[in-house]
Order: sequence, then C-alpha cells, then structure tokens
Amino acid sequence: MITIPATGYSESVRWGNEQTYSKSTTCNRDIGAVQSISPSEKNNLIKIRTLGGNRDYKTVIPGKFEISGAMEYYFQGGDFLRQCIGEDTATTATVDSGPRYYSDAASTGTAYLHVLGSANSPGVNAYPSFTLEFTDYEDSGALTTTANLQRTYTGCRVNNLTISAGIDEPLKCAVDWMAKRVIVSTGAAESVTEYTADPYVFYEGYVFLTSGAVTGVTTQAALHVDALCLVNNFSLTVNNNLEAGWYIAGTCSAYDSARAAKFIIPKGRDYSVKLGLHYSTKDMYQRFLGAIGATTDQSSMDKSQVVLDFVRTGTIGDSASTSRYLRMVMSSATFDDIAINGAPEDLVGNDVTVFGKKVTFYVVDDTSSYKS
Repeated sequence: MITIPATGYSESVRWGNEQTYSKSTTCNRDIGAVQSISPSEKNNLIKIRTLGGNRDYKTVIPGKFEISGAMEYYFQGGDFLRQCIGEDTATTATVDSGPRYYSDAASTGTAYLHVLGSANSPGVNAYPSFTLEFTDYEDSGALTTTANLQRTYTGCRVNNLTISAGIDEPLKCAVDWMAKRVIVSTGAAESVTEYTADPYVFYEGYVFLTSGAVTGVTTQAALHVDALCLVNNFSLTVNNNLEAGWYIAGTCSAYDSARAAKFIIPKGRDYSVKLGLHYSTKDMYQRFLGAIGATTDQSSMDKSQVVLDFVRTGTIGDSASTSRYLRMVMSSATFDDIAINGAPEDLVGNDVTVFGKKVTFYVVDDTSSYKS
C-alpha cells in the first residue's frame, strides 16, 4: 500500500481549563479558526565521553524533557484570553471571580462583560493552566496499525500572546506556550461546540489614543476626537516571561513524568503595541518627543491610553444584550520608538512602538464563564 502524507485537514486542536495544575482535563473547548500549530519536544540529550576511550561518545542518555509550542488562530471568542492574562475579574470582590451581566440595570440577560487584566494577577498556584489536545486523525483507530497520533499536553501555560490585524485580514492571535508533560494515544479528537460567529475582521476595528480614562463601557462617541485614522496595521503583545524549573529530587507530583519540568511559573509581564500608519500630521512625532507641541526631546513624557476596539454588533456602552465586542486598553502608554519613512511614489509610513503599564481586555459575549 502506498503511504500518503497526512494533511492539516485531518488534524484538530482542542483545549480545556485545568482545575488542578498539570492534571489532565477534558479538552472540550474551541480555540477559534486555527491556522497553524507547531508543538516542539526536546530530550536535551546528554552526550558522554570518557578517558581511555576514543573520539566517539561512550554513551548518550536523555536529559530534561522540554515542551513548548506556538499556534495561530483567528479570534472568534474570548475564552482563551483568560489563559493569556491570568484572570477574569468583572467585579473587585474576588480576583478571577468571572464576568458580570453586561446590563447594569438588571442582573439578567445573555450578554456578559468579561474584564481581563484589571485585578492583581493570581499567585503561582492559582494561575490558570490548560490541557491541549492535538490530534492527527487518519483512520478509526480500531487496529494496532492505526496511523492516528493524539498528543495531549498537560500543565500548559501561555508565555506570549500577540493580537494583530491588518488591511483585508481577520483579527489574529499568535500564542507561544510551554507545557510540563505529553501523553500519546491513538484516540479520536474530543467533541467540542465550535464557535459559530465569524472572526472579527479589520473593518470592525477602531483605534484611539487618548489622555482620558477608558473602561469597558466608555462610548466610542466620547473617544471620537481621539480617533487615529490612516491605521494600516497593529499588534498588541503580552509577555508573561514564563520560567520552567527542574529538581534533582525527581517527581513530587502524581501528574508529572520523570524528566518533566516540575513547575512553569509566570514572572513579570511586559506589554507593547505597534502601530503602522500613514503619515498625516506631526502629532505622533511630537508625542514621541514627550508632548503635543514639543520641539525637542522632553525630560518627561505625557502618558496616554491606547484603545483598540472591535465591534461585531451593537454599540460599546449601551448595555444592550445584543452588543458583542472586544476592547483592549493599554494604560499609561509612552512612545518607545518611531519611524517616518517613504520612497518615491510611496505613501509616507509612520510606524510607532508603545510600551504601557498594563493592558486590560474587555469582552462582551454570551459565555457565562471562562473557567469551566
């Protein structure tokens, strides 16, 4: 029989919220329209030579087992954002308490406001983790000769998230992650309820740069005078700076394997936004110098809020149960670098990079919990 290469059409990606760190859970949640995934496992082989031997190795033995990966998907819903930020806290009573009803007038309805990044990050033991299932499903799996390969990664945590959009493109998420353990089987992919809404797309987007305070219900009308036009593309990055650790003591948890990392912990977060615009006025350059009206670099710099909106239905701030949107707010943002460049017959480009104190995500959808 001729061996046929596997194709991406026979592959699937699922995930699930772990209730106990690194304990495998059912992968019954959809990520979105996955465009690529590239898990990577490494044995870190230890190569040994010896006195009295020859120029070849005496032996090669396995070292620490490392797992990392990357995936890209089009953004259809906000469920996975909690894994990237660490908590969903729409009220201040309890960190990671979940969303609230979008309508302030009544605690009912089908629209929920999720607020991610507003509260203190949970401690290491409470920080969310997930199980990731990556299945190459080639046949029924009934025979020992099955070509199926299902890899289930446990103890996964997100290292980097980049959300980006450009002209004639859907809103895209690129995620780098690390995991503690992989379990191999030949089973079929877990059944999930897939998103039915289309991915957010570039013409649903709005970009604002304002000195005022912005929340999840600040109307776009209130931000209108601070709108940035001529935006060609943007990318927002959150870096959790994960660190993995091993110990001589070996496995102290029933959910670890012998050579697996014993912990993967988030350290200090970094945030950045990159904006690609066409040049129209000198305002952006003056902001880069420190303030509107500046004629040279300033000893202090004005802080701004960068607001990235994507509105599918309804209007931000109207509390209607039909509203569905994503808002990303970088607070206390300052310009790090700027490039204004052009060439004959080209429109003049104006690219900037902004660093901020923190980023808060506001999502209105029909999902009552990102934790289950």
